[in-house]
Amino acid sequence: MNHAEAATAAIVALGTAGVIVRPWRLPEAAWAIGGAVALVAFGLLPIADAWTGVAKGADIYLFLAGMMLIAELARSEGLFEWLAGIAASHARGSAKRLFALIYIVGIVVTAFLSNDATAVVLTPAVYAVASAARTEPLPYL
Repeated sequence: MNHAEAATAAIVALGTAGVIVRPWRLPEAAWAIGGAVALVAFGLLPIADAWTGVAKGADIYLFLAGMMLIAELARSEGLFEWLAGIAASHARGSAKRLFALIYIVGIVVTAFLSNDATAVVLTPAVYAVASAARTEPLPYL
């Protein structure tokens, strides 16, 4: 492995570790962008290639932005609280029933949208359901 490859591997490893561990409470994006900027700044990644990579992800950025807008609109209209009330009442205090309800809703949402959309749209709903059921939300998330 030459010096450029070793430096690239080190920057990628540090950026990935930063995303996972999040030292100094910096957001994940700061570590990812910092790693990309470091690769360009040290001449390990040509700026044209970096911009090409950013441009290739435009459809994903727009998709996720759209899903976040849908999730925020649903939240502001009270959809998640409404669903939470229904799910909590149908669960009747059973953690297994609550999990099954969340699982079934996840299947339906994924069938009509996608895994990514399910993760973005359903996460606030699951949190609201778990809170309404007065249970720890992390296992359900």
